[in-house]
Amino acid sequence: MTNLELAKQIVTLLGGPGNVTKTAHCMTRLRVTVKDVDRVDTKSLKRLEGVLGLVVEGNSLQIVLGPGKVKKVTDLCIEEFKLPKGGNTNDWQENKSRIKEGQKENKFKRILKLISEIFVPLIPAIIAAGLFNGFASLLAQMMADGVVSGSFFTMLQLILSLLGNAFLGYFAIYTGIYAAQVFGATPAFGGMIGAISIGANVVEISKMVGLYNEAEPLESILTTGKGGIIGVIFGVWLLSIIEKNIRKHVPDVLDLIVTPFVSLLIAGVLFIFVIMPVAGFASDALVSGLTLIINSTHPFVRVVSGFLLAALFLPMVLLGLHHGLIPIYAIQLEQMGGVSLFPVLAMGGAGQVGAAIAIYFIAKKVGNERLKTIITGALPAGFLGVGEPLIYGVTLPLGKPFITAGIGAGFGGAYIMLTHVMSNAWGPSGLVAIPLMQGVTGMLNFLIGLCISYVGGFIITKLFVHDKEVKEEEDIEADGEAIKSNSKLFAPVDGQCIALSQVQDNVFASRMMGDGVAFCFEGSEIVSPCDGKVCMIAGTKHAIGLIDDDGVEILIHIGLNTVELNGQGFTMQVQEGQAVKIGDPLVHLDRDFFRSKKIDLTTPMIVTNGMNMRIVTHTGIAVEKGVTEVIRCEN
Repeated sequence: MTNLELAKQIVTLLGGPGNVTKTAHCMTRLRVTVKDVDRVDTKSLKRLEGVLGLVVEGNSLQIVLGPGKVKKVTDLCIEEFKLPKGGNTNDWQENKSRIKEGQKENKFKRILKLISEIFVPLIPAIIAAGLFNGFASLLAQMMADGVVSGSFFTMLQLILSLLGNAFLGYFAIYTGIYAAQVFGATPAFGGMIGAISIGANVVEISKMVGLYNEAEPLESILTTGKGGIIGVIFGVWLLSIIEKNIRKHVPDVLDLIVTPFVSLLIAGVLFIFVIMPVAGFASDALVSGLTLIINSTHPFVRVVSGFLLAALFLPMVLLGLHHGLIPIYAIQLEQMGGVSLFPVLAMGGAGQVGAAIAIYFIAKKVGNERLKTIITGALPAGFLGVGEPLIYGVTLPLGKPFITAGIGAGFGGAYIMLTHVMSNAWGPSGLVAIPLMQGVTGMLNFLIGLCISYVGGFIITKLFVHDKEVKEEEDIEADGEAIKSNSKLFAPVDGQCIALSQVQDNVFASRMMGDGVAFCFEGSEIVSPCDGKVCMIAGTKHAIGLIDDDGVEILIHIGLNTVELNGQGFTMQVQEGQAVKIGDPLVHLDRDFFRSKKIDLTTPMIVTNGMNMRIVTHTGIAVEKGVTEVIRCEN
């Protein structure tokens, strides 16, 4: 399947362009926000060729496509099929819904996410700078050992070092610029806050106010670089508040002169005398704590801490807590000249690779071709440090392999901590991270750690994951064998039964979600069209899913665009999991409310798993609820 075909299929299964309000992507995932999640065919999305996994959180979906492919498919979705890039729309109901979704997010996670947004754009430069410094260090060592010599290699080493330090030497400035973008301040002002932190005059100011320690300069309450990245982030956050408030009260004619000057004066002074010392104390304490573990002379402490850090890293990722690690990386890089935490945590992804290989052999044994295909496509990315396709497509859906992978990764983490591996930067965590490690010994030990994690994840998964846990479930949708012939569905309302093509909604009219019929009615009651059970009730009460005794899955979508009412006007008469008979009341409608809102109550009834069935519909007729047959499903 080409990327264009894949993009088209994804848009269709999302319910069409009109159902999507926001489109974006990260390194491996297409991220979309939809108006009505009930229009999304999640089962078909998961099975779509090229889709490695699917995560649904409320109205937000993450479609795992893998590195490289995700950007191409996202661009096609936006350019060819006109999916919106994001931001608020003119539909206040839609904006309100999306904002409320965001408010559900834990505040702590939101803070970590903001911090992550500062550093994510910097990661390519961090990786490049780390590689430049790594190769410069390697070349310097080779010249010192007499392996290479001459002016050419000296020049090359100087150029590589210059390129690396062009970023890392001014890390605080770049952080300030991107922090300003996140907090809503002027980016150049943020860069100035970062520049203040590394300015030479800070030492002179510190001496004048008695905060400088001549004997131990690094232990000074105030000195150049004090507070590091944490200080810069807080300084820019304070700047953003000051700038916004000053701008509100300054006349437009004076804004260009007064706002920058006053904002930077106030924020700059507070940054130097308050934030830098306080943030310095916090970052020093953090680094001291980490150093205590990292430099522990007791092997047991190092082994246990390395094991736990590597084993628990991916659960932290799932909880969104990993964003808080990025400032720690930055602090270590600034104060220690290298990052010790990243090489340990990088083992987490390697454990997933080992577990996935074990699952591949089990899947081959039990004949799960779909899982084999997913693993084959995702393994190359996993070896290169991009683990999402394996996590969301293989280990996490199966459950137990996600845990066994973490345990396997722990052994690699213990080895890395035991051998004092440090990196020049952080980035992708697989084989491509080897050049980021400091020194030849560090690179070799990192590779050994990866191999230990691969093997550990493989062995533990093979020991604890059984064949039956990997064998593909036989579901109705896949083969249709569970569907009995001549399953009948009856009208859920009194009124007229019309063809789906007459519905003023392209998602239903084009049968994107499946075949079926629709109803125009005046009553206030929706009843069950079959004997079966209720399998789904939308949170906004506008849609209800049933599965009949023959295995046919039915979706009743009450009205058009009724998702925007957030449940108003609907009174549910049943609960999820409840058994129902033909004619049993499902939903009561407040007709007066719907009339006042001028809502179109045309109600589609769709067979959502009818791909392997012949569906016969009876339309253009008057129907009586619970009496008139409107759909027959035949094998």
